[in-house]
Amino acid sequence: MNPISVKVIVQGPKGVLFLRNPRNELELPGGRPDYGEALEVALIREMEEECGLHMSDPKYAGSKSCEVIPGKHVLLVFFYCQYNGQPVVLSNEHTAYQWVDINADRPETLPDFYWSFCKSVDCIASETASSTSYPLLTGELDRRRLQITSEIYDPVTIEFLRKYVPSTGRILDVGCGHGQIAQWIAKTSPLSTVLGLDVSANQIALATSAATGSGLQNLTFQVGDVRRLENTLPPNAYFDLITCRFTLLHTDKRAEIIQSLVAFLCPGGTLAIEEPSLTSLFCVPHLQVFEDANAAIVALGKKNGIDYDCIEDIWSIASGLDVDIREASFSQPTIWAKEHKALVYLSFEQFKTELVKQDLLDAGRAEVISRSLRHEYMDDRVISCGLRTLHLALSATGKSR
Repeated sequence: MNPISVKVIVQGPKGVLFLRNPRNELELPGGRPDYGEALEVALIREMEEECGLHMSDPKYAGSKSCEVIPGKHVLLVFFYCQYNGQPVVLSNEHTAYQWVDINADRPETLPDFYWSFCKSVDCIASETASSTSYPLLTGELDRRRLQITSEIYDPVTIEFLRKYVPSTGRILDVGCGHGQIAQWIAKTSPLSTVLGLDVSANQIALATSAATGSGLQNLTFQVGDVRRLENTLPPNAYFDLITCRFTLLHTDKRAEIIQSLVAFLCPGGTLAIEEPSLTSLFCVPHLQVFEDANAAIVALGKKNGIDYDCIEDIWSIASGLDVDIREASFSQPTIWAKEHKALVYLSFEQFKTELVKQDLLDAGRAEVISRSLRHEYMDDRVISCGLRTLHLALSATGKSR
């Protein structure tokens, strides 16, 4: 397996920052992550060591296997950030730095793989910046919450998907998050090619890192918006399986998205949708703070034009389309273990600032709810139910099987 190196495209007023290495070549700042180190953490550390620059909120831009010197290939994982105006202070690893105008001619000492990638990153950065606000954290900051979510909901997802995963073909996982389900699909169908898409560059960075560590050669991840697949996927891209899980609840464009996903199915292909209802949560015995926390989050969605109780909407859309419904089922897990109950507190904490900001909770009540979710709700005598989820498997009518 090729070694990994993280690289950052720092965009300043005069171009992209490059450093001159001892081979007299221009290269992007960055380096190899230490053992157990997250890519974003390694990138921030390398930037401070090599350039004296402190980065915040790096955006994942993509990855590429490159022959950095003859006979030596390295998987370069690229991030993007804007220059913050700090002075560049070089370490002894490099002899000089240079701001390179990507729209001008390529300097002779700048390798083509860096040049071509930097020229393509503008559209990625613009697409990422144009995405709408997402109320939850992403990337490394959300690792624990999404790991718990995966432990609770993945078993039923896997049971549902297993019958639709082709032995060979092309598979698309939209809204892939940290990529756990995409990894399972890639392992289950090693002869297939699997593409994971997510609008969050930070999610894609973690998904890419995890997949690379697993040695999966048939799995790639890419930043992409499910609302604008025509700008992300090639025009003739068709898939044998498309999965869309816990993604449509965050948008008000559900009908258009489902129709576009069906259009990307190849003959005999399946669109597998899994979406929840946030109003289905409850606990025994009844805790008012548990109910208040969920009600406030649902109200936040409605205030911003999104109904988080989306099961009825999804079913209405799917049953009204010219599609074959191959399967429809519900699931709802029980949440009783402390490590899983922490999901409720972690989710509320991420919503809390916005709930107070939009006057859906006052600061005092928000703190009371947080404290109660950390203590009373975590009591062994309290048991709760997770999200009720609708599972749908759709095929396009008129496409032969």
